[in-house]
Parts: sequence; C-alpha cells; structure tokens
Amino acid sequence: MPPKRRPFPKAAIIGILFAAVMLALIFYETMHLEQYECEVCMEFEGGKKCLTVQAESEEQALQTAKDNACSFITNGRAESLRCNQTPPATTSCKHL
Repeated sequence: MPPKRRPFPKAAIIGILFAAVMLALIFYETMHLEQYECEVCMEFEGGKKCLTVQAESEEQALQTAKDNACSFITNGRAESLRCNQTPPATTSCKHL
C-alpha cells in the first residue's frame, strides 16, 4: 500500500502565489520603464572619454554619463569635481 500524501499547507500555497505575483509585478514594471540613452563625450585637461548610458530620464542619463566619463579622465577628487563642472564636448540622446 503506497504511503499517504500529506496535503500542501495553505500557508505555503499563499506564499508561492505571493512570490509569483511579486515577480510578475517586478517584470511588468521593468519592461514598461521609459528609457533614454545618451552618449556624452567629455574633454578635460587633454583627456577625452565618450560613454553611452541608459536611464529613466534624459537628464539622469546625461548626468550619469558625464560623471562616469570624468572618472576615466581625472585623477583625484579635485580634478573630478572640476571635470564635472565642465560642459560636455558633445551629447546625443534618444528615447528608447
């Protein structure tokens, strides 16, 4: 005679359903974010770096690309701050 199967606890079923709903919500929200892609070229004291960044807003993408590009062409905090205050040599953004 085969052993009796115990029913799945109600709390476990609720937990699994909750996790599935949360994963679906995260996936849905991630897929429907507005995205911008910006390429920024920074020139500072003889160095030049171009980077492309994606973000939720054009302003956020521009600032992040600028900050990251400056981190490649500067040495130290003081230079990095001065570079971040410099206008980009070129910028190009598009809505994805």
